Amino acid sequence: MKKILMTIGMGLVSMAVTVGAWTVPDETLHYSVNFKWGLIDANAGIATLTTENMPGTGQFKATLSGKSVDLMGHYYAVGDTMVGTVMAETMQPVYTQHLSREAGMFSIETVTYDTSGNSSLGKIVKELPDGKVVRSRVSHYGGGLTLDLLAVFYYIRQIEYEKMTPGECVKVNIFSGKNPETLTVTYDGTRVISFDGADRQVYDISLTFSAEDGGHVNTDRMNVSVSSDEDRIPLLINGSLKIGHLICRYVGDTQV
Repeated sequence: MKKILMTIGMGLVSMAVTVGAWTVPDETLHYSVNFKWGLIDANAGIATLTTENMPGTGQFKATLSGKSVDLMGHYYAVGDTMVGTVMAETMQPVYTQHLSREAGMFSIETVTYDTSGNSSLGKIVKELPDGKVVRSRVSHYGGGLTLDLLAVFYYIRQIEYEKMTPGECVKVNIFSGKNPETLTVTYDGTRVISFDGADRQVYDISLTFSAEDGGHVNTDRMNVSVSSDEDRIPLLINGSLKIGHLICRYVGDTQV
């Protein structure tokens, strides 16, 4: 389930050109998650993303929760929740909390980003429900704009793809509490897809996550179709796992 959440994102394009006037709305978005591997085609879970603006702070709160429902005919009681506070103008994360439940174990990991000055350090604490600290450390997450896995979802929605040509890219840092990575957002063009019985125009984009490991560069890739209307909702998310392929499909929203 953690991989599912991490899944629900080359020339460099100027930020002034690509970042538009889209503002973060109060909303609740629901996604179905499907896992494919060989002959296996199973409903792996559901994911819900809730967004709440925090008036007067310039920030918003994002909550991403996942729950397994049925995989190969079996129900697995696995649930993860990520809660984060993000700066609305820059999408820079301020604080992220990851609650993980699996096989009877429950833990909480928090990352606090130092957004003052030119600092690029994040304090990472992992603890048990009773408050016992399992691990505490400070990590360097890279200079410049750095996103986390929650902020990526919003960042890709504010880019002005209509001012880009296919093949143009934006690069930012990304950090999930382990090692800094590079995220490359590539604009692949527009197309019309049939979605829930209606034709929808979408911006197709590719997200490439790159990280060095022992001198080797490991990459993960996701393809996302973002609606071209004012809501800019990611309708389809396709990502390859080490084993199999994951597909997330937007199934509805509820305005808060």
